[in-house]
Amino acid sequence: MYCWHGGSVVKNTTKKGRTMAHQLMRAVPRLVARRAFSTSLARAGGGAGGMPAWQVNPRNVYEDRPDFPMPNVPYVSELSDAQKALKAKEAGDWKSLSDEELKELYRLKFHKTLAEAEAPTGEWKTVVGGTSLIIALTFVLYIIQKKYAMPAMPETCNYEWQEAMMKKQLQMRNNPVEGLASKWDYENNKWK
Repeated sequence: MYCWHGGSVVKNTTKKGRTMAHQLMRAVPRLVARRAFSTSLARAGGGAGGMPAWQVNPRNVYEDRPDFPMPNVPYVSELSDAQKALKAKEAGDWKSLSDEELKELYRLKFHKTLAEAEAPTGEWKTVVGGTSLIIALTFVLYIIQKKYAMPAMPETCNYEWQEAMMKKQLQMRNNPVEGLASKWDYENNKWK
């Protein structure tokens, strides 16, 4: 394809030598898919049916996390009459609020303080106990299978049998160049 560019005719290609039509043919399906996905998200977004966005979006759920200490939603979503009055008082001068009222306002927004969220929970005891229980049950299952389900070891695993097989291999002079017989001194009856 050629196009008119600044007074001269130039071949319309990109750096990789592809024509613009080829790039457009490759890009259109991606753009259509992206557009369809983005409009479906916009329809499912906040404000649907008169509900606040934090109630519609499932990602906006309150949780105490030390790595993200500012959640998107408040801890208390349904306010009582006393809490509504306290929120109205919050809009005024903060110096007129008592310490108890400030703590109550904080607890409306957050469930735990940062120190409470970072405090050890003792969850490691449950994890260690559960892991130990699984290991113990696995060991008991192994012993039961070894005693009742597994057949007896074959004769070939017996040490005396293996020793007798080695003597037989040496008597037959099996593989005398590089194998077992090459390492045995037949005149003195011992290993070289």
